[in-house]
Amino acid sequence: MQVTGGVLAPLVNPCREDDSLDFPALEAQLSRLLDSKVDGIYLNGGTGDAANLTQEERLRIAAYAVPRLRARQKCAVVQVGQTSLRCALALTEQAAALHADAVASVPPQKDFAQVRSYYEALTQVGVPVLVYYIPGMTGKAASYEELCELLRLPGVLGIKVSDWNLFLVRRLKRAFPEKVVFEGLDELLLPGILYGADGCIGTWVNLLPDFYATVFAHAKNGEAEAVLPLTQRFAAFLTLAWDYGVLNTFEELMCAKGFARRCFRKPGTWTPGSVPPDVLQKLFAELSALEEMAKDLS
Repeated sequence: MQVTGGVLAPLVNPCREDDSLDFPALEAQLSRLLDSKVDGIYLNGGTGDAANLTQEERLRIAAYAVPRLRARQKCAVVQVGQTSLRCALALTEQAAALHADAVASVPPQKDFAQVRSYYEALTQVGVPVLVYYIPGMTGKAASYEELCELLRLPGVLGIKVSDWNLFLVRRLKRAFPEKVVFEGLDELLLPGILYGADGCIGTWVNLLPDFYATVFAHAKNGEAEAVLPLTQRFAAFLTLAWDYGVLNTFEELMCAKGFARRCFRKPGTWTPGSVPPDVLQKLFAELSALEEMAKDLS
């Protein structure tokens, strides 16, 4: 199916204490998301701890998940960024063979000419490509003009923007209305949509899939006021999570919910038990409240 936007869940790839892939937990999490209202899954991204997976693990995850997504008519986007172009191309070729709907990739930490050549090489495989702009992780900022140059490449479907520069989403969508623009920061869920984003891909979709789907649907239908109380409460929830490290808190909740013993491999950010019990209880209550508020609007 064609990637047009919507809510994509960046699937967590759970691990055991020895850092090996916990495949039964992955199967359960994928099944739970497939049964939700999300439009698709973003495989082997940062939330999936792809940088700490082996090439073989990434190939195995895609081989398992993409056919199941296609069978359920959910969008399948495979993140193929790797430290070497050779490995990235191997992941892209597998995604194409599996009939994934698109691939995405973080850029190499190189100069712009090499970044452009990298994305050009990915497009030659024949599967649509999403550029991923996340300067906070890559340490490489790009100018607006450079991002426009990447979006003009034949075979580039669009871009995922994970940057606090919200106006960048607006400028890129205005300049390229035919391209798909994803907002990548949970904290900018509603603002990103209102600034023109076609979809969102955020870590917390793993815990609140139907909440995201509800916010997205109403905002896209011009009913932002209806979901404003939800997003204001979500912002307060995330503010509390940030007080204890946002990924640390996310992993604590995923574990407490029984979805993953661990989400990120060592050396990771999570210190088990670092969120005080009373705060954890409050976060649980807020998750439930957000789910109920979303259900009332569905």
